[in-house]
Amino acid sequence: MTADVVVVGGGVMGLTSAWRMAQRGLKVTLLEANRCGSGASQAALGALWPPSATRTGPLQSLHRQSLWGFEEFANELGQAAGVAVDFLRRGRIELLSDVKAQADAVQEVAAAQANWPPMVSPPVMQLLAGDDLHREEPEVIPWSAGALWCKLSAQVGVESLLAALQEVCRRSGVIIMESTRAVKLDIAEGTFRGVHTLSEKIAAGKGVLTTGVGTGLFGEVAKAVPIHPVRGQALLLNTGREMIFRIIKNGKIFLVPWPDGRILVGSTTEPQAGFDNTNTADGVNFLLTGAVATCPALAKAKLEKIWSGLRPSGPHGRPIIGELKHIHGLVVAGGHFKIGIGMAPLTGEIIADLVAHGRCKYDISPFLPRE
Repeated sequence: MTADVVVVGGGVMGLTSAWRMAQRGLKVTLLEANRCGSGASQAALGALWPPSATRTGPLQSLHRQSLWGFEEFANELGQAAGVAVDFLRRGRIELLSDVKAQADAVQEVAAAQANWPPMVSPPVMQLLAGDDLHREEPEVIPWSAGALWCKLSAQVGVESLLAALQEVCRRSGVIIMESTRAVKLDIAEGTFRGVHTLSEKIAAGKGVLTTGVGTGLFGEVAKAVPIHPVRGQALLLNTGREMIFRIIKNGKIFLVPWPDGRILVGSTTEPQAGFDNTNTADGVNFLLTGAVATCPALAKAKLEKIWSGLRPSGPHGRPIIGELKHIHGLVVAGGHFKIGIGMAPLTGEIIADLVAHGRCKYDISPFLPRE
């Protein structure tokens, strides 16, 4: 079997990259060891909030740019796939913990007002006093320190996003091979030649690795792409009615509500768990206690689901994006940690341009694989 490009990994990064490469006229085959989206992508909660307006590093800049275009991406995807992508831009309210947090929030508002696009009715960000918070979110616990309301924050239904990506890939001619594990990369004289599965070789002139925490299983790239797992536990509550209206963040707890009464609760951050992807009593208790402390009425909500995922984390908290220096024709995109869903639109474009044209219009030098 032959292809122009073989993508290994069928999460949000692999699917988005495959679709964009197919749009550029490439013959793409995608391999997924399990089901598409069954790894870290499926475990995500779909919260799309921008990094601090006071942080202007290369990752924060690319992340924000991807988020500013997410609604357009979701609309394009939904129309092309014939599958609606659930998307809401109702904002995020972060409860402020102390005087320092209040002072930082003042700077945050000023920076956002000066630099962020006017995508919603002004202001794009504002401070809420305790009475204002109660008026906007009456079910949230009274909070005298006030809150920060980021109106550009949004949320996407991850299940609908993954379904649309799989459908648009198929419509675009991408060959998707699920339950097909890539066991070995075919590399000759420092050049990528294809991928071996358990049953066949897929020859390709270019390869894309979007294998998340499984990237290290390929010994040829493990040193250049040091991605490690960080377990995140989450749960789903259902109140049967709309109880809160925006994403609520209270310290390490955040609540992602949908109009039908579902509320996603996240999340733990457990680098010490390694590749253990199980839920724990401590983790679930932390989430339930935090959710009820933030919104007391949730004590009577139905607990519909608990799950966990292994987030792929790159070195120094940065993703790895680009062609490997020692393997010509092999491109990697991984290690996005908690921002993989939000970064998918931009990363998919970057990968597609690198594969199709050997370059992209963004400065990805801080994210290139190690020598």
